Amino acid sequence: MVRDRHKSGHPPKALIAAGGGHITEVEMIKGLREAGVDAHAAFESSSPHHEAFARAGVPTRTLDLKNNADFAKARQIRGWIKDEGFDIVHGLANRQVANFIWASYGLPNKVIAYRGAVGHVSRWDPTCYIKWLNPRIDRIICVSQAVERDLADSGVRADKLVTIYKGHDLSWYDALDGRAARAEVNKEFSIPEHATLIGIAANMRPVKGADLLLNAMLELPDDVHALLIGEARDPQLKTLAADERLEGRVHFTGFRPDAPRLIGALDINTAPSRGREGLTKTVIEGMAQGIPAVVSTAGGLPEMIRDGETGYVVPIDDLTALRERIAALVQDPAARVRMGRNARADIRRRFDISATIRQTADLYHALLDA
Repeated sequence: MVRDRHKSGHPPKALIAAGGGHITEVEMIKGLREAGVDAHAAFESSSPHHEAFARAGVPTRTLDLKNNADFAKARQIRGWIKDEGFDIVHGLANRQVANFIWASYGLPNKVIAYRGAVGHVSRWDPTCYIKWLNPRIDRIICVSQAVERDLADSGVRADKLVTIYKGHDLSWYDALDGRAARAEVNKEFSIPEHATLIGIAANMRPVKGADLLLNAMLELPDDVHALLIGEARDPQLKTLAADERLEGRVHFTGFRPDAPRLIGALDINTAPSRGREGLTKTVIEGMAQGIPAVVSTAGGLPEMIRDGETGYVVPIDDLTALRERIAALVQDPAARVRMGRNARADIRRRFDISATIRQTADLYHALLDA
């Protein structure tokens, strides 16, 4: 239960800004307002969410930023802070964070940033002082403990860092029928009805490790198929898929706006990444639909999967371990069901949007009460 007021006597007034906005961000802002925070949204004009905010009674404005130093817009933001009395400005994306900092110099409001990825922050990189290393930032909300550790190692003061998982709601997935999706996938890609379907959903650059999945497939039974959801940006993937041992067993979907529905058609989800993972959305989307995952130890992935309970965690670039864990799930459908149920329960217990809202509101109060 969040507090209604801080010591000034009125609810925290927060301006929260993103680009286009993901459902997790939209629902967090709506939830904060329902929890007693005077939350206002600032999204790009192209965002599809303005009507949803209006229906929820969230005051919304357009904020189109050209770059990290859009001084004309920073002056406009500064006017909003001063004229409307915002206690907090909370940036959910890079441009929003940087311009909120520019707008806040010399003003008493708090500045909160969001960081969703590991890497590319260094005390030796001058551009990082525009955002993550800037002393004007009061807190950085990290999407995972891995991100928090990385920022601390990169020179950000530990007392400025807090991990708040980006939560989901199981009801968002209620309309996704995994069985129906599987039937459609089987038909679209000529996959046998009784095949075991393993997948990865990503923009498949080499760092995402899709090549490891295909190499693992070389020694898996012929009735195991792979569905690669997203753009195949790693040129070696098509070469690997052309191996005669994988003929007809590897299916590329290309970019798909219905990627969450396709993930629900899988028997086993994978994320054999080599790095820079924060809190991988496609793994959560599978967990919410009862799909176990085999993931690497990259970034925040080990925080998401309880090894042996909701899936398996294997070392980065360990092809043997990846193949063995996938094979174990291929051979044990009952384990897949058990782990899938556990994974879905973990979304409710550990990665629920209500926890994100509560912890964010508590952070707002703590900053203003300090």
